[in-house]
Amino acid sequence: MIVFLLVGVLAVTLMMGIPIAFCIGLATMVALAVQGTPFTEIPRNMFAGLNSFPLLSMPLFILAGDIMLRGRITKMLLDVSDLAVGRIVGGLGHVNILASILFAGITGMATADTTALGSVLIPAMVERGYERDYSTAITIASSIIGPIIPPSLTFVIYALAVGQVSIGGLFLAGAVPGLLMGLGLMVVHYFISRKRGYEKREHPIPLAQALVIIREGFLALLMPVIIIGGILTGVFTATEAAGVASLYAMVVCLFVFHTITWRDLPDIILNMVKVSAMIALILGTSKGFSWVLTTQNIPQYIGGVLTGLTDSPVVFLMLVNIILLVIGCLVDTYPAILIFAPIFHPIALSYGIHPLHFGVVMCVNLLIGLNTPPVGTGLFLGVAIGKVSLEELVKAVMPFNLVEMAVLLVLTYVPTLSLWLPSAAGFR
Repeated sequence: MIVFLLVGVLAVTLMMGIPIAFCIGLATMVALAVQGTPFTEIPRNMFAGLNSFPLLSMPLFILAGDIMLRGRITKMLLDVSDLAVGRIVGGLGHVNILASILFAGITGMATADTTALGSVLIPAMVERGYERDYSTAITIASSIIGPIIPPSLTFVIYALAVGQVSIGGLFLAGAVPGLLMGLGLMVVHYFISRKRGYEKREHPIPLAQALVIIREGFLALLMPVIIIGGILTGVFTATEAAGVASLYAMVVCLFVFHTITWRDLPDIILNMVKVSAMIALILGTSKGFSWVLTTQNIPQYIGGVLTGLTDSPVVFLMLVNIILLVIGCLVDTYPAILIFAPIFHPIALSYGIHPLHFGVVMCVNLLIGLNTPPVGTGLFLGVAIGKVSLEELVKAVMPFNLVEMAVLLVLTYVPTLSLWLPSAAGFR
């Protein structure tokens, strides 16, 4: 009864267009009222959800990414990408995908990727003869690489949701899957480009210009190297790495490239506060929502159902993937992680599945939901930036969604792809 009421209120408020954090909070309040539980449980659980040292990394990574975005690093990354893959058939599409891979080390957020790269590349691709819906589709499809390759805000949220999972370990676990996702998109785009006769860059870039591009691109791409290198060598934790990243971004953009000024910093910091507050509110209300589910023994019930269906981890992972793909179509990524990760994580451990492997599988699965109707945030952002209809975009992005699901299947059943790098770095 309580659970149906909880889910029902959440569904109704979502359909009403109420912001997700308030939907979760209202559903929790209604459930507590029917339970007869004091409302004081809400602030207690919200505080428990936010009282975490690793959470400090979230606003700092957002700050670092925003500084690099405002510092017009986008053009430098596009130039590096064009230098590397621009002469392949479908060159500008490959540039789009590779730029997303490189951009991942700057922001770790899919929406930032779509906004920054899409506003530049979609008009450029249309001008080169690509269809507008296809140009938008490849932009939003490649944008989910950002939250997979470190530093990833999605993995930070996952680690906070389940507890006792290393953020640094998750960062490293996502590196190879993110590159594999990018490679899969490039292969699909190559064959589509061959079939449709898309362009490629015909002229070589002069050596002097190439050296300038490499120099500027090197400084832009050094930030993720510093983050991962510092974590691997034990110089600093993942949380401390966020502070180092912010400092590096500020020094590079203020004193090296001179692309931001001191007057820009208040606006950048204000944006960081807004985004962090929004995510923190979702974190806090989701903790209360999860607490209600726990008091109703929902994790134990779901675990009992799944273990009753199968004692095979292979079948369990298949069932979880199906469930999460459906959830990803209906619930945005962060709330879905915060609500369902605490439920599925302990069940996965009971099957002997490595926590880092399961974290990557769950996050990649839910990120695919960004580009699937009816709730896909990436789709609606693509419609706004690309100026295409939702119907056209859904059709155009389908081949990319299919290849991302194929990559997800490979990641699910070949755990070495996720685990070899964390294992080599000493994460267990």
